[in-house]
Amino acid sequence: RVTLDAVQEAASELSAEGFTHDDQVAKISVVGREMARQTGVAQKMFRTLADAELNLQMISTSEIKISTLVESSVAQTALRALHDVFELHQPPPVFSDPPVSVEETRPQDAARDRHIVQRLQHMEDLAIEDIALDETQARISINQVPDTPGVAAGIFERIATANIFVDMIVQSMGRDQRASLSFTVPRDHAKAALDITRQLSQQFGCGSVDCAAQVAKLSVSGIGMRSHTGVAVLMFQTLAREGINVEMINTSEIRVNVVVDGGRGTQAREALQTALQEFMD
Repeated sequence: RVTLDAVQEAASELSAEGFTHDDQVAKISVVGREMARQTGVAQKMFRTLADAELNLQMISTSEIKISTLVESSVAQTALRALHDVFELHQPPPVFSDPPVSVEETRPQDAARDRHIVQRLQHMEDLAIEDIALDETQARISINQVPDTPGVAAGIFERIATANIFVDMIVQSMGRDQRASLSFTVPRDHAKAALDITRQLSQQFGCGSVDCAAQVAKLSVSGIGMRSHTGVAVLMFQTLAREGINVEMINTSEIRVNVVVDGGRGTQAREALQTALQEFMD
């Protein structure tokens, strides 16, 4: 109820038409190391849920997981389907190489590891590790996407078949059985991805497709992000003061990512570095 009251107040201040809420949903996440560098995970997840005739109400990705919202009544079905397709019932692989001891690492690596361990002893303390800027991506957005099973699977299967790597994916909560879907790809693959997406938009009965050929992705990473909601608030306030519009957002336990106009990436990073300086080493 506290959240709804806060959203209602914000909607009034912004002169929004209103808002919707649903407390009968479940978040299903596929989690793993190096997710950002693994191709095929997203489309495999989406196809599995589509084949089970489960609709994805929202999608969000991060460097360590892909998350979707489904109706709470089908959560166990979704969980079992993903458990089977990713073979989580199998034991993890056994590596024959012995673990490397701290003494065998380089001095700077050992010092870094000790520093991380010390920081992890105070997980609820906030410590910003890095504010990174990636200016190598483009954004593609599809409007009026039918809020039905199989659309996301079809889109990202075709993109993957073209050997185009997808980084961020964000699908909004549907309204009137329609949603919006945005994702980022390398700039040099933007035209190919745009051509494919336009074809798919017609195939699936979507609305218009637009492309921002040059965007900047800003990532604020650190320990304690999960329990310090003020980091995201401070980020958005800082960018708003600079007049920088946020085009995409996704979050994880260790990072907040935003996409802004490509020509303002450096300005955005400098503003965030100043605003978050007290939380950095």
